[in-house]
Amino acid sequence: MHVAPDGAVTSTCVRFAALLKRRNIHSFLGVGVLDIFSRLGKTDPQPGPDSLGPGMPRTIDLSVQTPGAKSFIIRWTPVPRYGMEPADGGWQFTGQKIYADPFPAPATGKTLIEDEMPVPAGLIRQVSDIIITTDTQGHIVYWNNAAERFYGIPVREVIGQPLNELVRYEYANATEEEVLALLRDNGFWEGEATYLSNDGKKSYLICSFRYVRDSDRRISGVMILNKDITEVKLVQQDQKRTGLRLRQYSGQIADILESITDGFFVLDQHFRVKLWNREAERITAISAAEIVGRSIWEKLPGLVDTDTWQSFHKAFKKKMTVTFDQYNERSDRWLEMSLYPSDQGLFAYFKDVTIRKKQEALLALEKKVLELNTGKRMSLRALLNNFLKGIQKIFPGMYCCVLTPDDDGQSVRLLSAPGLPAIYAHAIDGLPIGPNAGSCGTAMYRKETVIVSDIATDPLWEDYRDLTLQFGLRACWSIPVMDDRGEVLAAFAVYYDTAKSPTDVEMDTFERIASLVAVIIDSKRMEETLLRQELNKQKIVAQAMVDAQEKERAEIGKELHDNINQILSTTKLYLELARNDNNERLNLITRSAGNIHQAIHEIRNISRSLVPSSIRDLGLQDSIVDLVESIKMTGAIHIEFYPVGNFDEKISDKAKLMLFRIIQEQTNNVMKHSGAHHLIIELTYEETGNNIELSITDDGKGFNPEKVRKKGLGLSNIMSRADLFGGKVTIQSAEGRGCKLRVQVPVTHGVLEGLRPGASMAKPPSEAPNSVG
Repeated sequence: MHVAPDGAVTSTCVRFAALLKRRNIHSFLGVGVLDIFSRLGKTDPQPGPDSLGPGMPRTIDLSVQTPGAKSFIIRWTPVPRYGMEPADGGWQFTGQKIYADPFPAPATGKTLIEDEMPVPAGLIRQVSDIIITTDTQGHIVYWNNAAERFYGIPVREVIGQPLNELVRYEYANATEEEVLALLRDNGFWEGEATYLSNDGKKSYLICSFRYVRDSDRRISGVMILNKDITEVKLVQQDQKRTGLRLRQYSGQIADILESITDGFFVLDQHFRVKLWNREAERITAISAAEIVGRSIWEKLPGLVDTDTWQSFHKAFKKKMTVTFDQYNERSDRWLEMSLYPSDQGLFAYFKDVTIRKKQEALLALEKKVLELNTGKRMSLRALLNNFLKGIQKIFPGMYCCVLTPDDDGQSVRLLSAPGLPAIYAHAIDGLPIGPNAGSCGTAMYRKETVIVSDIATDPLWEDYRDLTLQFGLRACWSIPVMDDRGEVLAAFAVYYDTAKSPTDVEMDTFERIASLVAVIIDSKRMEETLLRQELNKQKIVAQAMVDAQEKERAEIGKELHDNINQILSTTKLYLELARNDNNERLNLITRSAGNIHQAIHEIRNISRSLVPSSIRDLGLQDSIVDLVESIKMTGAIHIEFYPVGNFDEKISDKAKLMLFRIIQEQTNNVMKHSGAHHLIIELTYEETGNNIELSITDDGKGFNPEKVRKKGLGLSNIMSRADLFGGKVTIQSAEGRGCKLRVQVPVTHGVLEGLRPGASMAKPPSEAPNSVG
C-alpha cells in the first residue's frame, strides 16, 4: 500500500497485502495488518487476529485524520484468492478512498451509507437500481446490493475484477465500439441494452455510463447505472401481441413504477399522461389524480413552445432517445430528463439536478473572476461587484455584500453590495464592530461565522432591526474573511427576504464563496502594496538624481567662484597695472596670458565632468583612460585601469554615461576621504552571465558601510544611477581595510538600447588585461 503525503490513496484498487497462505492468515494479521491499521487511524469494525475467516466482515472502514485537511475513510474489502495448489490461496484487500464524517459512536448502530462513496451523492440517493463503478482500467471498485441481486454475484467476488469479463451487454441502437467512442467524446452515454444471464434469462435495461472525476476534475473511473425495465418491456410486447390497451396493465405497471426512485411518467401518442409515479408527484408537487388522463401541455402550459416541448416532439417523431436539462425559473430548479419512445407513446425519467448545475455555474464564475483578477485591469470594488452579481444570478433571492474594517478596526466600511438597496447599503457603512453589532460587525469581532435566521427576533440586531426590516430583509448570514495571520480582512454576508437557516449544502457554498473573496482581497492588496513600494522607490531615485544634480551644481559654482573667478580677477588686475607701468608691462601681459590659459583649462575640465564628449566620440574605454591620465598628472594618487571584453559594443550611450559618472563619483570620494595611495578600476563584460561588472578598489583607511550608506550622498547617487539600469551595488570595506565598490549591470533591453547598427553580438576575442599608467 502506498499513501501520498496528503493521505490520499494513490490507486482506487490497491493491493493491500500479498497472497497469504491460509495457514498463516492469523499470524500475518496479528503482526502486519493490525499494526498498519492502528498506526493509520481508527477502524470499524475493530479487526482482530481471528477476523479473517468464515465470519470475516465484508468491509473494514479505516478513518484517516490528516492535520489541516478534511478527514476521509478508506473502505477495505477482503477478497479471497485461489490457486492451483493449496499453498497458493490467500487474501487480498482492495481500498477505496471516500470522504465522510468520523465514525459515529458504536451505540448508535449507524454504519456508512452509500452516499459516502466517491460518486455524485444525488445519483446514489435517487437511483435505486443497479450501480457499478470501475477504475480507469475497467476493474470493479463498487458493486451495490441491486447489482448483487440482478447478476447473482456477491460483491466480494467482483471487486477488483474486469467488468467486461463478468457482464456483457447488447445495445439496442449501437455497437459496443460506438458506445465507448461516445463515452470518450461526451463523458457520458445513455440508451437501451439487453443482458442475457447464464441461465438464459433476457433482461431489458436502460443504461447510463458516466465518467467519475476526483476533486481535481481528473477522470478516476466510470459509473454504470442500469434501470431494469424488463417488466415494462414485457407488458409492451404482450400488449402488441394481444392488442390490449395499456390501462389493462396499469395496476401491474404501477407497482413497478413505485420501485423507481427517479420521477417517471408515461404519455400516450396524444401526450396524455397515463402513469405518474410518487417521485414525480414529489418533484413536481402535482398529484397523479390531477394529471393522469390529461394532456401534459394542458397541465403544464408553461412548457409549450419551449426546448422541452420540442424535445418531446423530437422523441415522438424520430423515435429516438432524447436526454436534456430543463430549468424552471419560477422554482429555480434544474431537472435532468430522459425520454424513451415506444410504439404506444413515451416513457420519461427525470430527477432534480439543481445542486449539480449550480455548482457547475459557480465553478465557471470563479474561473472567470480569477482570470479578471490575474489581468490586473480591474479595481477591487469592480471585481467584487462583478463576482457578487454573478453569485446572485446563480442563487436568486440571495443578496450579497462585502464589508471591511476601517483603519482603526472600530467600524465597518462598505466595499461591495450590488444587490442591496442603495439607501440601506449607505446606512450600514460606518456601523460599529462589536459583540452585538448585527451579523457582520459581530462576525468581525468574534472572528467566527454568525448565522441570524430571523432578524426580527435575534438580539444581535436589536439596534438595527427597524432599519433592516424596513427594507424587507429578514435573515443575514455573515462569515469573516481572514488572512494568513488570522487578521480580519473583511466580512462576506448574504441577506434573504425570508427568515431561514442555511442547509449543509448552502453552508458549504457560503464558505467556498468567502474563500474566493479572501483570495481576491488579499491579491488586490498585495498589488497595491507593490505599487506603493514601486512609487516610493521611484521617488527615492528621483530625489537622489535631484540631489546629485544639486551637488554637481554646487561643486561647479564653488569651482567657478573659488578658482576660475580668482584667476580672472587676478588677470584683470595684471592688465590694469600693465596699462600704467611701462617697465613691468610685458611681464604683466605674460602673466595675464598664463592665467587665461589656466582658466580655459579649468573650464574645459568642468565641461568634461558635465558632459564628456568622448563618451560618444571615443567610447567608454577611451573616456576612462582620458580620466585616468588627467588624475595621474596631478600626482595625488597612483591609479590603474583594467578593461576586459568588448563592452563598448554591447551597451548604449546612456549606460556608458552612467558607468562613467559612477567612476567619477567614486574616484572623487577616494581622493577626498580615503587617504589612499593606490586606486584600481576594473571594467569587465561577462558574456557567460551577460552583464557588465565594474569594480573600484582602493587601499585607503576604509569605513563602516552601514554608517556611510545612511549619510553619504555620494554612495546614494551611485546606487540611484545603477538602479535606473537594473544594476546592483555592493560595498566591501572595514576600518583600516580599504574599500571595494562593485557594480553589476545586466545587459538587458534597456542597456542595449542605442546599440550601434551592425554591431556584432558574437563573443569577442579574448583580451589580456591592459594596464594603463
